[in-house]
Amino acid sequence: MKNNIFLRILAMAGPYKGRVALALLFALIFAVSSGATLAMLLPIFDDVLGAGENVESTLSLDRAMSQTLLPGLEELKNSISSGDTSLILENAKTLPGAFLEGIHISSPSQALLAVIITVISLIFIKNTAYFLQTFFIASVEEGMLRDLRVKVYSHLLKLDLGFFSVSRSGELTTRITADVVRIKRTVTQSLITLIRQIFLLVIFFSITLWVSWKLTLVTIAVLPPSMALILLLGRSLRRKSHRSQEKMADFASFLTETITGVRVVKAFAMENFEEKRFMKSVNAHRKYEISLRRLKALSGPMTEFLGAVAAGVILWYGGNAVINGTGMSPGKFMVFLAAALSMMDPAKGISKTYTSIQAGLAAGERVFGIIDTQPAIVEYRSAIVPEQLSRSIRFENVSFGYDPEKPVLKNINLEISSGEIVALVGPSGGGKSTLADMIPRFYDPDHGRILFDGIDIRKLAIAGLRSQLGVVTQETVLFNDTVFNNIAYGDADISMERVKKAAEVANALEFIEKMSLGFSTVIGERGVTLSGGQRQRLAIARAVLKNPPILIFDEATSALDTRSEKLVQQAIDMLVEGRTSLVIAHRLSTVKKATRVLYVEDGRILEEGTHETLLALNGKYHSLWKMQF
Repeated sequence: MKNNIFLRILAMAGPYKGRVALALLFALIFAVSSGATLAMLLPIFDDVLGAGENVESTLSLDRAMSQTLLPGLEELKNSISSGDTSLILENAKTLPGAFLEGIHISSPSQALLAVIITVISLIFIKNTAYFLQTFFIASVEEGMLRDLRVKVYSHLLKLDLGFFSVSRSGELTTRITADVVRIKRTVTQSLITLIRQIFLLVIFFSITLWVSWKLTLVTIAVLPPSMALILLLGRSLRRKSHRSQEKMADFASFLTETITGVRVVKAFAMENFEEKRFMKSVNAHRKYEISLRRLKALSGPMTEFLGAVAAGVILWYGGNAVINGTGMSPGKFMVFLAAALSMMDPAKGISKTYTSIQAGLAAGERVFGIIDTQPAIVEYRSAIVPEQLSRSIRFENVSFGYDPEKPVLKNINLEISSGEIVALVGPSGGGKSTLADMIPRFYDPDHGRILFDGIDIRKLAIAGLRSQLGVVTQETVLFNDTVFNNIAYGDADISMERVKKAAEVANALEFIEKMSLGFSTVIGERGVTLSGGQRQRLAIARAVLKNPPILIFDEATSALDTRSEKLVQQAIDMLVEGRTSLVIAHRLSTVKKATRVLYVEDGRILEEGTHETLLALNGKYHSLWKMQF
């Protein structure tokens, strides 16, 4: 599972492999130039500072290089012409040694000049490579960040309502924001930082081997215990990172709920209570985050301490070798010591990178958990695009439950003819809204089937089916946008004339034109600047503009005052004329014009008929009518 997540994260860099390759190339150049800069300590100590003991160093730099470097360059040129890769590499390896030999046999002043120019050039190359590496990887990072967010968001839109009913909006928001950023860092650390540190470690290690393989063996003795400790820290960090991210999602969800329900909080004067709840949630996240940061802080110093122990061993053995004159010059020892100590920084960087990658993998598990969630509502490959309803929508022995053990609908048999207005009434929790939600295929029946002009709706194209439906619910969903864009939702090319006509049919034109900017007025998040009746009329205007053959009104007037209800009901009456309509209502005054009324209770249709026949039946509908009137 862990390896799978890591590979899936790395696979996201696929579309950017060209830029990744360039970034890696410059990371290698950075590492090589860093090592070469360090290697220039050798001629400084042995050929410049120690030149007084070397009376043979009298050649000019040009003559020295013509004797040592030019033959090597000629050999490299010939090997490139031959196309023999192994020969090219072999000749390339001899060039650094030939260059150092040329400095060695030249005069001290010429050698000093060559070293200065070389060091400055190497530092320029090193820093240019670092910039270009960042230049290319930045576009890779942000591109992957965008791609992953779009992928998660697109998948969220494909998931069914059942998924959202058990998920917290704050947690989903955290996964698509904070968790995705952690994944981006993992890719950066894995593809660039980690590899650059490995390159540096290999370069510095190669230098130590070149100077003294015996002393190198002493140096690497510290690595196995260091790596074991790093791995143990990484495992612990991943667990704590996962918990920290879960706690972050908890208080993000809490914050979203509080902001959404701030009217209730203030109405009940519960600010102090909510503040305490929020403090508890934030403290839970704080606890794991502190532990996480302490673990991260421990890995670097631990690696550095182990490196310091190695440095002490190097100084002892190498220093004695120089003092005793047993084959190691002061220049070689300084290069070895510098290379060995330089290994500490990439080694420490690797440990930090490893812990950072573990945090990213924990985030990856959460994000890919969404992507791997399969929608319960799946479209057939050969789905049929439905034509406009001409006969009926029929329920045949339909049963359904959000929890299979607790069915909400029980053996529903119902036929709604084309052009018919059917009203659903009954107590709350009886299954009315669930029955209506089956028609747009928000849920599929556990048993039985629903037929659309004789075709099982599971065989219909989902977009084609829903394009024929207009749904207006009690909880109207409006966006923080203009009135025009809320009515014309998703259709930027629609004319103002059509939008105005829709608003007029929905009894909304009057209040819209009184707004400061008319149809260009921004109505705030969830239409907060509007009254309930105004929000409902905008939702109806949206349905009018869509002009669907089938309409579903789910308690569209239940939360309105008398005047608003009358205006909304007038809009509904105009809209349902000539259309197949399903109206769910608690207020029975809104169902008098229905061609058929169904009394639904405990997941079953207990009574069916017109308003007058059900009153005459003197049953449950009659009792409900008496309670209201």
